[in-house]
Amino acid sequence: MKKFCLLLAAIVFMCFIAAGTVFILNLSYDIQNASDKLGADIMIVPAGYDPRIDSVLLSGKPSASYLPENSLEIIKNLAREKILGIEKISPQVFMATLRASCCAYPVQIMGIDYASDFIIKSWLDKNFERGLNDDEIILGFHSKGNVGDEIIFFDKPLKIVGKLERTGMGIDSSVFTNRNTIIELAKAADKIKAQKLAENNNLISVIMLKLKAGEDSQTTAKVLNRELNSQGMYALFSKKFVNNISSTLVITAHIVKYFSVALWLTAAIIITALLFSLRAGKNKKFLR
Repeated sequence: MKKFCLLLAAIVFMCFIAAGTVFILNLSYDIQNASDKLGADIMIVPAGYDPRIDSVLLSGKPSASYLPENSLEIIKNLAREKILGIEKISPQVFMATLRASCCAYPVQIMGIDYASDFIIKSWLDKNFERGLNDDEIILGFHSKGNVGDEIIFFDKPLKIVGKLERTGMGIDSSVFTNRNTIIELAKAADKIKAQKLAENNNLISVIMLKLKAGEDSQTTAKVLNRELNSQGMYALFSKKFVNNISSTLVITAHIVKYFSVALWLTAAIIITALLFSLRAGKNKKFLR
């Protein structure tokens, strides 16, 4: 009876360990996945602009600043010729709507290059497997509206084709569209208030950079700033928010994995002790 109870206890314990390991590994994957989806390692912003421009992404604060016209070409050339640690480059252009009857509600509109984007797409529903067409928008998690509805900005109807998962950042309250559409919106808005984007369609607000694995964003930003010092641009590495959270999540993921290993080692020790106890009991019975 004692042998049966010990064996049953070992089986139950192993089941708990197996279930716990699956949970821990899934949690570790989710943490790592969230870390990977947090965004850019470096943002190229206009020189002299408030370095808190990352608040557009992180807190949803409206912005309509613009980089020099040839900024994207400059960054791409640097990536090819000098800054070899850059893996992905994606431009964005910002436009803030007004608190007026022209718009369904005041919001930050962000024009993205969907083909090169690595931030917004990572938070989209996996079922959204196509590009972003003209007159279509994607909503942040907290933005009003549902997929399939139409929404009005500057008297222009736009179709909602996707909605982001909750990110915990400012993009939860933003609206995303392609470059052609945001230019058309800027032209419509120009009738109410002057818009630089309506005058120059080539303007962009920020360039997002993703670095190759193992590259340090602070070091790369310093190298970029030496090159961009006289060109009206500044490389801002997201140390205060994105990198810190990303690093914390990665560390947590590693801790979870180590805890899983420790759990299995503990299980092995306990099971070994149980087997030793059973063998000792057999030997004692044999000696009698």
